[in-house]
Amino acid sequence: MGRNHNSWMNNQSKINRLKWSIICVGCLFLLFLICRTEYDQSKSLAGNKEKIGVEETISMLSFTPYSIDDWKKILDYEKDRKLRYRDVKKIIENLGVTEYITYTQKGDSKIIERADWNKIYDQILGLLDVEGKVKKNTYLILKSDGQKGEVVTQEGTCHVSIEQAGLQERMAYQCYVYEGNIIGVAGICKEDVMLPNVYVTGVEQKTLSFLYGGNFYQTDLENVVDGFSGVVCDLHYKNGAITGIDKKQETITGNLLTLDENKIEIEGYGQLKRQKALPVYQTYGTVAEKSISDIVIGNMNVTYVVAKDEVCAILLNQPANLSNIRVLLLNGKSVYREQVRITCDAPFSATCGDTTVPLEAGTVFDPATVLNGTTDGYVRVDDANAAELFLTDENGKRISYGYDGTFEVRHYEEGYIVINDVPIEQYLYQVVTSEMPSSYQVEALKAQAVCARSYAYRQLLQSNYAMYGAHVDDSTNYQTYNKQEHTKIAKTVVDATCGEIMDCNGEIVEAFYFSTSCGTTENDHIWGDTMTTDYPFLKTIHVAGDAATPAFSDETVFYQYITGKDDSCFDHDSHYFRWNTTAKLTEEDAEAIRGVITTRKEIKPENIVITDLDGKEKDTMSGMGNLLAVRTNGRANSGAVLELLLSYENGKVHVKTEYNIRRVLGCMVGKIHLCDGTSVEDVTLLPSVYFTMGYDEATGTYPIYGGGYGHGVGMSQNAAEGMAKQGYSYRDILNFFFQNITIQMKG
Repeated sequence: MGRNHNSWMNNQSKINRLKWSIICVGCLFLLFLICRTEYDQSKSLAGNKEKIGVEETISMLSFTPYSIDDWKKILDYEKDRKLRYRDVKKIIENLGVTEYITYTQKGDSKIIERADWNKIYDQILGLLDVEGKVKKNTYLILKSDGQKGEVVTQEGTCHVSIEQAGLQERMAYQCYVYEGNIIGVAGICKEDVMLPNVYVTGVEQKTLSFLYGGNFYQTDLENVVDGFSGVVCDLHYKNGAITGIDKKQETITGNLLTLDENKIEIEGYGQLKRQKALPVYQTYGTVAEKSISDIVIGNMNVTYVVAKDEVCAILLNQPANLSNIRVLLLNGKSVYREQVRITCDAPFSATCGDTTVPLEAGTVFDPATVLNGTTDGYVRVDDANAAELFLTDENGKRISYGYDGTFEVRHYEEGYIVINDVPIEQYLYQVVTSEMPSSYQVEALKAQAVCARSYAYRQLLQSNYAMYGAHVDDSTNYQTYNKQEHTKIAKTVVDATCGEIMDCNGEIVEAFYFSTSCGTTENDHIWGDTMTTDYPFLKTIHVAGDAATPAFSDETVFYQYITGKDDSCFDHDSHYFRWNTTAKLTEEDAEAIRGVITTRKEIKPENIVITDLDGKEKDTMSGMGNLLAVRTNGRANSGAVLELLLSYENGKVHVKTEYNIRRVLGCMVGKIHLCDGTSVEDVTLLPSVYFTMGYDEATGTYPIYGGGYGHGVGMSQNAAEGMAKQGYSYRDILNFFFQNITIQMKG
């Protein structure tokens, strides 16, 4: 009995020990799973693990004077090797900061923990990165592309200087960033990270789909939510999961009038603050993220999402209604005017905010009396009787031709601006004969009308004057507008082609045109970098019935052509078809050229290349010495000069693009002799870049023989006139100058 009892007790003890063993193993397994999960979550870019690799360390030291290869030699680099305390010692010794860095020293061969290295690294930054070039940013990883070495974050795309295989999407990390590159990881961000102003495209069960930064994403939700599709929200992430969704419900609908980096003006609401990162979402048709430049000023009723009295997103709910164009009326070359006076031959009115002032016919209206000096808002001047509006001086004397449409007058610190808001077809009435003489053939004028309309529609979509609430100005910067007496023929040709534009591959053609060719035209190569993929409708042609284009890149061949007369050319009757001049190089001319070079380089540096005697590029003309010689340097097959080379005592200047070349040589010439025996005085811009230039040692001057007037791209207006005289229709003319186009009604 005793033995049986003892045996039972022993068995029970074994059972209890087995139970405890099972429990312990289970606990250990559970602990392993928890640790494994935390470990998996902590894996990140080059490992947000407890240890840090030598590769990542070297990346983090890229801001120092040593190169990557230098650090690899210093640290005896081996792939996948972890950082040890002996490496830390080498780093601070080579940086010369040993006596300034404090840390707990352990065995040289011991691997250092990431957190301990980060403390040392922060001290190094404090000592050596005096300009603060290395930043510590928090990034929510939305997408990772290991092949490209990039990650997409809530702040855009970042290049990654280190291996990123362990990076987890939807996790947030504190990263070290240098020159836009992620060079290291400090750790997982344990705080809530917001993804602002996403457009939610749908919610299905526990999956939320959204558009952000041009990319579509899907993310899982803990609970089913309703009412979020088609709205703008802020998403809050923590530890890889969405922890909150803030729906933005306040909206405003109306036309966009003006915008800059800080404000946006909405018709009927005035000016509102805007977020600098302002997403624009197209919600009709194919949902997509667009640019703010895709909003057509004054022609697009859009929805603005507002939070805390600030526009934070824009929704495009329908295509633009391209009916009106807004023209900034320049005051000479200036945007601003000291004063504005307006009159009309019929009763008209002025509206500012909610107040409308009726005005009798012949009244000279001063917008300043309504604006009262404010720079917020505008005065809109309307005529309900479709009569024209005129600008006058302070005494009521008219200083402009009449304008259709309405005026908007705004006041800035620099002065007043005037916008003419006018239907496109009425705008073209005043463009066609401002750009082409009204005496030209009807078919030539029709071709001009289609060109002008196509060009205008393209500018509507670009809105380069958005800060002033305009699409274009009234000068040759775009199309000359309302600079000639109004004629019936302009209305006739515009109405005859009403709505017709040129289309190429589904895009409206940006229809370039110019005055006179020398016998050939050029594509956009003449403007510097070749962009023929942007302008597939441009081509180099011989402007004659025989469309074969001679190869004029050879200097001798072009000289023979430009000093002769090509009677087969459609615009050979133009007085600018051939011209000649003599360029001289005085001290005054050289100083003027220096000023042009400096100004043009500031505008577009790549088109003015300054080099010293060793061929090394410089930013300024400082130390270049005297200008010794000028010559052409490269010619296109059309004959256009592609580069002008200026030789100085201490270097050279390469002048590129047709305008820059014409502007520089314009400093050296005074009179242009035309082929009809007339001449033009006080020239500041060479007529074209279709010229050949020699050098007369006896006189120290440069004889120049050239032809044509204008940039030479697209349609020659005088050639269009010549073709019309020979019986070509406007469609024939347009298809001759532009390739791969169809002439169709604007949809």
